[in-house]
Amino acid sequence: MIEVEVMFTGIIQQVGVIKEINHSQDNSIEIKIDCKGLNESSQLGESISIDGICLTVDKIFKDSLTFVAISETVDKTKIRTKQVGSLVNVERAASMQDLVGGHPTTGHIDSTGTVIDKRLSDNWEVLRVEVPGTFSNLMVKKGSISIDGVSLTISDLSSGQETWFEVSLIPATLTHTTLKQLQVGDLVNIEFDQVGKYIAKNMQMQNE
Repeated sequence: MIEVEVMFTGIIQQVGVIKEINHSQDNSIEIKIDCKGLNESSQLGESISIDGICLTVDKIFKDSLTFVAISETVDKTKIRTKQVGSLVNVERAASMQDLVGGHPTTGHIDSTGTVIDKRLSDNWEVLRVEVPGTFSNLMVKKGSISIDGVSLTISDLSSGQETWFEVSLIPATLTHTTLKQLQVGDLVNIEFDQVGKYIAKNMQMQNE
């Protein structure tokens, strides 16, 4: 039986606003975010998902929380593209008592993807995201995937040389997350399904 440690669920609790960004010589970033209703109820050292990235609360203010993204996080995620005023998806870590409404995620980003198409379809939007080909074995139709911390279901996949997937964004997702702001060419943080990664690793070990 595969055990997956649940840290986040991909169900966004707040959309925060970046109030301040400070860059350090070591390539780390200190970022101050107004996390709305989570500011005063958070604790120092608490893990919070910011656009799908697991960050630790470093300082607490009445109107904001401060986090530090280390150099590796800056290089591997889209946090380097953020500016003062940018919106971010915010989710506190899940407890053992919480219902998992989305799917288990760790907050460790596997890769960034690029939005290559966005179109309307009836009452929702369809988002097509291109990812590096090395991750093609981690995606299946109807499987789970996290985009900027939002738990979504893969509705379609590419074939052949291309490596992209599509997700459908329902009105609730568009209303309560930042995904409605995405445009063609934008970067997104991607975390692939944990169970899929365990299966892929096990198959690789069997073939060695």
